[in-house]
Amino acid sequence: MPRPPGRGPARPGPFPARRESGAAGPSSEGRLGKMKTVRALEKGVNALTLAFGYIAALALLFNMGVIVADVFCRYVLKSAIIGSNEYVQMGQTVLIFLALGYAQRTGGLVHVAFFMKKLPGIAPVVVWMLHAWVASAVCALLAYASWIRIPFVKQATTSLLIPFRPFYYVMAAGFLVYALAQLFEAVRTTIGLFNKEVRREVVESWPA
Repeated sequence: MPRPPGRGPARPGPFPARRESGAAGPSSEGRLGKMKTVRALEKGVNALTLAFGYIAALALLFNMGVIVADVFCRYVLKSAIIGSNEYVQMGQTVLIFLALGYAQRTGGLVHVAFFMKKLPGIAPVVVWMLHAWVASAVCALLAYASWIRIPFVKQATTSLLIPFRPFYYVMAAGFLVYALAQLFEAVRTTIGLFNKEVRREVVESWPA
């Protein structure tokens, strides 16, 4: 979409940029239909993971504020903040689990892909597809396991008595969003087996 006159270039977003498809001909309708499906799924997954990523960023900011305030109180006021480590631990729980999906979509997780690039033909894409399907299934199970455990969680932190139960909701939500991100990758890679343009995007998303 062209930008209005007088404005600078569009600022890149957090997600990888996609190439626009060329003009469609009668023989490319099926290919373009698959691309539209991928784009629609990608837009929804990116919006969801970005929303969770913002919450994770707020948790990181909260942790940094608590740590700075605690250090100031310890060394300047000679009195530490009671339970500061518990605040940080609970904030870290929110940060880690809600950032999972965003990190997966933006390349923030560590992937070992060099061995796949040694495989011949379409084999690397098949391996990546199987990995994504398995990862999405495992994370969905972890989300379910976290959810069903919630009624039985009675523990709390030692000093501030912060209950653990709300953070199991966070864990379940984080695992679920990560499972959806992996599910999108699985669907995209499966489509890529039959669509060269999608396959190229999948391969280009791998670490160098």
